[in-house]
Amino acid sequence: MSSEQDDIDIDTSSAGRSGSPAPSLYSFSSIDGRLMLRHVYGRMLNNQNDTYFLPADTEEHRRLDLQHQVLTLALGGLFPAPNLVRRALTPRPGKPPAILDVGTGSGSWAIDMARQFPHTTVVGVDLAPPGIDGDLPPNCRFEIDDANLGFLHYQGAFDVIHARSVSAGIRDFPLFLEELSQALCPGGVVLLGDGDMQIYDEFQDAVPYAEEGTPEFSWTHRVFFAAYNAMKNRGGSIDSASMSPTWLRAINSYTDVGWHKVFIPIGPWRYSNQRERLLAEMLREDCLRYISGMGPLLLSEGYLPESVDKMQREAAAELRELRVHLHSRWTFAWAVKRP
Repeated sequence: MSSEQDDIDIDTSSAGRSGSPAPSLYSFSSIDGRLMLRHVYGRMLNNQNDTYFLPADTEEHRRLDLQHQVLTLALGGLFPAPNLVRRALTPRPGKPPAILDVGTGSGSWAIDMARQFPHTTVVGVDLAPPGIDGDLPPNCRFEIDDANLGFLHYQGAFDVIHARSVSAGIRDFPLFLEELSQALCPGGVVLLGDGDMQIYDEFQDAVPYAEEGTPEFSWTHRVFFAAYNAMKNRGGSIDSASMSPTWLRAINSYTDVGWHKVFIPIGPWRYSNQRERLLAEMLREDCLRYISGMGPLLLSEGYLPESVDKMQREAAAELRELRVHLHSRWTFAWAVKRP
């Protein structure tokens, strides 16, 4: 894979859970263009009394839609390791290839994959139903499930498994990777992607902690630093982005482990063409929305409301006014299940 040293830098290299997992509770699919809720055992809940609408965070789903566009543009497609993915999804007689999207969020990636590979079946799972605008492809459905409960009900069921931006919600990431391997069929591909909570400077070096009033201080870094510690305290696998290649190599059922990292400027303080400017602007907007939604998390950690408001306000001003030159780093990793 080539490296880009302008606005985006891609560096290519290879490199307490329940013991009795429960099945998915509900499944979402499209009937006559309408999103319906179906019990996992197959009964359609399609009358007025049996149709349920579960709560979902519309603003967060919109942010995840934007993040999906950012990463698709940064990768130049929906997934890394395209040769491995396309090989795993090659049409074949009998059962169609199957794709699982863990932590599907707004469902954008799952829906785009269903459209790009109409000969496959795509399942997206998350703790809440996705926000769907428009018709759902007939080969795509969504299920409410908790990845921390494992995937024993999906033994050997999928040819591609995708898990992106799930680290904060996974308690034991190495065990999670083991369980994904069990849900893969031989030759299947697992795809991982996550952004660092660490912020990087204009030279792509990690920004160190600094006190307010010092030359190195950044409100944007302070917000992300506080959020990192809050998520860590809640048991999330926040360091999985950098550790995933090592963890994949330690699992005997995986082979052909690879990874690459992508640095993207937060805001158009640096770009050499319109594509790179658009990408930086989109990522800045994604970060602004992310920061604006951190309030409840930081308040739950004991920060005073006025402190949270100041952090959010000052960080947003830094990014909008391009007072700081910062990068976000995304790491993508993949592996193939041994035959």
